[in-house]
Parts: sequence; structure tokens; C-alpha cells
Amino acid sequence: MLNLLPVDLWEYKLRDVFQGLAAELHPNKSDRLLHIPGIGDCIPTRSGRAGIIASIKTLNLPPKAQIGVPLYCCPVVFKAIKAANCLPRFIDIDYSTYCMSAEDLFKKRSGIDAVIPVHMFGNMCDMPSLQEAVQEIPIIEDCAQSLGSTLNGRMAGSFGTIAVFSFRSGKYLSVGEGGALFSDQTYIQSRLSELIAAMPAPSTIDECTHVAVTYIRSMLRSKPLFGLAGYPLWKFYNKKVDYSAKSPVFLTQIYRSDLAITGQRLKLLNYAIERQRTTADFYLRTLNLDSDMLCSEKQGAFFNRLQFPILFHSSEQRDFISDYLHKLQVDTSKPYKDIAEIAATHYGYTGDCPVSEQIAKRVLVIPCNHNLKEGEVERIAKCVNEGWTQTTRSES
Repeated sequence: MLNLLPVDLWEYKLRDVFQGLAAELHPNKSDRLLHIPGIGDCIPTRSGRAGIIASIKTLNLPPKAQIGVPLYCCPVVFKAIKAANCLPRFIDIDYSTYCMSAEDLFKKRSGIDAVIPVHMFGNMCDMPSLQEAVQEIPIIEDCAQSLGSTLNGRMAGSFGTIAVFSFRSGKYLSVGEGGALFSDQTYIQSRLSELIAAMPAPSTIDECTHVAVTYIRSMLRSKPLFGLAGYPLWKFYNKKVDYSAKSPVFLTQIYRSDLAITGQRLKLLNYAIERQRTTADFYLRTLNLDSDMLCSEKQGAFFNRLQFPILFHSSEQRDFISDYLHKLQVDTSKPYKDIAEIAATHYGYTGDCPVSEQIAKRVLVIPCNHNLKEGEVERIAKCVNEGWTQTTRSES
């Protein structure tokens, strides 16, 4: 499958290798903040999950504190909660946004010590409603997928007690790893800075290894190597490697290579968002799907369209379209399809988030990244429409 089109953008070229190594080898290695427009000066972190751990510790929660978190999200969030010696309390999500349900949070808020709402796929949680549901309970806003998204003119990350950002490969900046923390409360921002500063810095060998591995992984996730080697390797890895061994948490300072590339790529963020929103708008106009299968912006919302999810009526429909597109050399993903099983096995989930479980079985993400060419976008839409036509015919 020489021309298999990846669903995610892993962007790390030779110029990034040279820039990353130059940042590590430069004699002036003074720490600096990351300025995110619309948010402010943020504290760089090794990763988003390391940032979540630092955020929880900053809040001085008691051991085994319960933290409200949506069941439908990246399970590394659960792993970070557990690493901080706390327990996840699973909250259901809304069909319309794939984000935490304020109604379910209100029902379950008794005993919750903090909340981590996750902005999914670049969509925005209904933050005012969540804030109203929890009152004075602190909120750690997970903005790993929502960099640049807004709600009623306010940026993702400006609502919570603490905001956590991630720049990991496959996300908007796609710099390898890297993340950032922000709080508009001076004491909390200062405490976060102290915790991060106390973490060990990666060695030069670690830095060079990280740059090399990031470059190789990115090449394997990009055409033409993705179809030839990357896709089968990732499929084998996901099948053979247990969840507990995936996405380990390392509590060190940010790689200086990641920090340097993040600073450069932030300058191009608005351009990337504009491109992806144009692609998403094209899909919304062109895909011949039922309206409730597509995720449209609510009034006052501005989504960065990091990913484009389609909610099929059944897992059989989703799987058929996924297989159909793969034969036509279009990659897709089924985000967190096993999330209920993972949460039950490792974190004590008891089955009280039915919407999350249904969505996990029915969502399919198609390519939407800003490097897609116009002809590729048109071909993806055509393939989805053809597959959907075949699906509906076979069911009639």
C-alpha cells in the first residue's frame, strides 16, 4: 500500500532534526516560557500527561482523591491520575460534542475533589455549564486536542483552574512530545513552575536519541513508508503490547528540542487551523451522511478541527466504512474503541457511562490535517460517500 494516506499528521522533517539538535547543543540553555496567544505565558512540560500529574500535585489533594474525568478520552489521562495517587471517577459525555456531560457531572459530583474535562477532537466542552455543576471544585482543563479552539470568544485553557496542553506527534504542533501548563492564579502558576523546575533535565544523549526516534517514527507514519511499513508495524504493536506498557509517564523537564520546535510552530498555528477548518467545512457540505452523524459547531463555538469524527449508527457500519476506505488507501481510526474495557480492567469502571460506551463503538475519524491536498480531500469525501451508499443499499 504505497499510497496509503495516514489519518494523522506526524510532521517531523530533517530541518526539525537539525533545529532540535542545535537547541540542545547551544551553550545558552536558560529556561523560557511558552507564549500561547489568547492564553499567556505557559510553563513547558515533558508531556501533557506529566503536566496532568504536576497539576494534580499542585492542588494538594488528599491521597486517593476522586477526580472526575470523561470515560471517553485518551486513557493516558487515567494513567496520569493513578500516577498522582488519585482515583478516576468516570463521567459520561454528550452526543453532540463528545465532551463531558454537565448533567452527568452534576449527578456524580458528590465526593469528587477535582475535575478534568477533556476537549475532544478539537471540540469545546460546555465549560460554563461544567463550572456551574461543580461550583468551587477545581478544574484541570485538558486542552491536548483543542489548541486554538474557542467558546464564546474565550480560548480553550482560559476557563479552568489549570490548563494542560500537549504538542505530541499527531497533534497540531506535532513536535515529538512536549506540553505546557497555565493558570491565571499567581500562586498556582508559581507552584507549577517550582514542581517542573525540580524535575531532572534530559541528558544530551537522551535528547539526541529522542530526536532520532521522533524522526524515524514520523517517517513511518508518513507517505510512502506508512503504507509499506508503518501501518503494519503499528497494527502489530497495538495487538501484541498490553495497555499497561503503552504511553509510560516520565517526570522530567521538556526536551529542549521539543521546546525549540514548539516555539516555531506556534507561529503557524492559525494557518494550520484555517486549513483544517476549510477541510472540515468541505466534508460537512459534501458528505452524503445523516446530519446527526456529523459534528457541527454550536452557536458561539469555534473548533480547531484537529480531527473529523463521524458517528455511525452501528459498529458494523463503522467497520464496513473503515475497511472500505482502507482498500482505497485511506487510513482511518477508531478512537478509544476499547475504552470501557480498559477502564474496567485497570481503573474500576462499573458501567455507568452508556453514551460513552455507545460512541466508542461507533465513531470513525477520517483524515483532516492541514497538509492534505485539495485533490486528496475530494477523494476522501468521494470514497466515504461511495462506501455509505453501499452500506445503505445492503441494509435496505
